[in-house]
Amino acid sequence: MSSQGYLRRIGFTRKRERLINPMDRASPLPSTSVQNQTVSESLPLPFLPNELVVEILSRLPVKSLLQFRCVCKSWMSLISDPYFMKKHLHLSTRSTHFTHHRIILSATTAEFHLKSCYVSSLFNSPSTVCDDLNYPVKNKFRHDGIIGSCNGLLCFAIKGDCVLLWNPSMRASKKSPPLGNNWRPGCFTAFGLGYDHVTEDYKVVAVFCDPNEIYSECKVKVYSMATNSWRKIQDFPHGFLPYQNSGKFVSGTLNWAANHPVGSTSLWVIVSLDLHKETYREVLPPDYEKEDCSTPTLGVLQECLCMNYDYKKTHFVVWMMKDYGIRESWFKLVSIPYLPNPEDFSYSGPYYVSENGEVLLMFEFDLILYDPRDNSFKYPRIESGKGWFDAEVYVETLVSPMKH
Repeated sequence: MSSQGYLRRIGFTRKRERLINPMDRASPLPSTSVQNQTVSESLPLPFLPNELVVEILSRLPVKSLLQFRCVCKSWMSLISDPYFMKKHLHLSTRSTHFTHHRIILSATTAEFHLKSCYVSSLFNSPSTVCDDLNYPVKNKFRHDGIIGSCNGLLCFAIKGDCVLLWNPSMRASKKSPPLGNNWRPGCFTAFGLGYDHVTEDYKVVAVFCDPNEIYSECKVKVYSMATNSWRKIQDFPHGFLPYQNSGKFVSGTLNWAANHPVGSTSLWVIVSLDLHKETYREVLPPDYEKEDCSTPTLGVLQECLCMNYDYKKTHFVVWMMKDYGIRESWFKLVSIPYLPNPEDFSYSGPYYVSENGEVLLMFEFDLILYDPRDNSFKYPRIESGKGWFDAEVYVETLVSPMKH
């Protein structure tokens, strides 16, 4: 019997036991046969220490936990307890078989449509069934951009003026107040979602850039989920302009790929913001082939900062920084060849790397799997879905924006 079935049997048996008339328990049994029957029915009732119940429940999917909250008051209290939520989060994010990891996909249809499926199914099954997601903001013909994910929360930019924090597993969301920036044509906002481990607060950083003003600084505001408000912090470093819309969260910092004009040329740099100290620093990239590659972009794999670029339009190269902030820890993770006649498309991602090294990425609106062991490609089939505009991997957790 599965752990879910076992717990369901325990919970509902205990619930049924409480409904028995206390007077019936106290009255003498009319016969030995009835007594034996009562004893036999009570024998299967197991007793589990609370510590063991916590260990079992903390390993279950969020969908099951939401159902089990109705079993009894003690389970409702346990599943809602902050300590239990943190334990479940820790186990879910560090699952070696990525059983709690899902990928959200934005369809290339005229209407804004989102689907979600388990990452493990893409790697292990020839065909994957996706769930339709009910996006909280009703904007049928406007595609909101996915900023990133953090501990089960997804962040979407809405018209570049506010953000939505949403946990699809919990079906809970919160919309931020407007940024109130003086927007005009040519302006853009680069966002980033992260977690401040010191204050235990989820934060969204908005870098507002106005290229029309040559000497203007990029104004920066931070949204706190705890206070549901924006506040100004120190401007983005002078002379640096983020060109990648979403900052990547690693080790308590948000990281943007940025340009730094030097004379008639422009240098590619990584600007890092410490979410707690709210201070900036430059993270040095690896020693890569600058002359023969496209402008790099940043990503996150296995909680490590990554750097991706096209090399001579023949390969897609991925570097990974094993120890954040240590330049010597950069190593070349994989070099993925382009298929013949790549036209104008480039790979997007990568979104995930399996235990055996297979890489999940996107090419020409389709998800693909690359196996570096034999240089082979696989094309996961997704039922009732084709053509993806954007994607983001997230973890099923109990983190809710409504509880902060």
